[in-house]
Amino acid sequence: MRKFISALSIAVGLTLIAGPACAQDEGNYPPSSDSLTVSESTVSPGESFTVSGDGAKPGATVTFKMKRSSSALGSNRSLAAGPGLASLAAAIRAQAQSSIPLGSTTANGDGEYSATLTVPSGTDPGVYTVTASSGGAVLAVVTIRVAAAAGGVGDLPFTGGNVLPGLAIGASLIVAGGLLLLSLKRRRSAA
Repeated sequence: MRKFISALSIAVGLTLIAGPACAQDEGNYPPSSDSLTVSESTVSPGESFTVSGDGAKPGATVTFKMKRSSSALGSNRSLAAGPGLASLAAAIRAQAQSSIPLGSTTANGDGEYSATLTVPSGTDPGVYTVTASSGGAVLAVVTIRVAAAAGGVGDLPFTGGNVLPGLAIGASLIVAGGLLLLSLKRRRSAA
């Protein structure tokens, strides 16, 4: 019975340490009725894609900018440990803060707009947000993935986030729990 309670308390403790999954409020809830769609969710540098949306004033100029996402954890969150990774995170954060202008178009009489945009040829692979704005106001935002120029990922669309950091943390917690159980077992057998 003591082993069961020990194992249960360790499992509960590791679960609490891992942190509960919770929604990240990005300040854009409830979602607006304006939408932005892309023809391709995964593109390569130098490749073109079509962006369509609505919600602009009739005849307004709609501009498109692309900005690198700072991390998979959220729009302005980054994770780093140690002085070596801190400088790397600062460099990535600085790169993520700069916007790349992609072009502009004019909205029709219903406030709908569409444009063919090209990802600049020197763009690093990663996850980016494309923002449509008009008159200083953001109309809509969509996420795209820029794949490596050579090889790419074929015709498969990007449909999710990077799960490797979460898997690595989970595997580390499982190993730590196993080592803790092993050390407890050795202590008890030695006593």
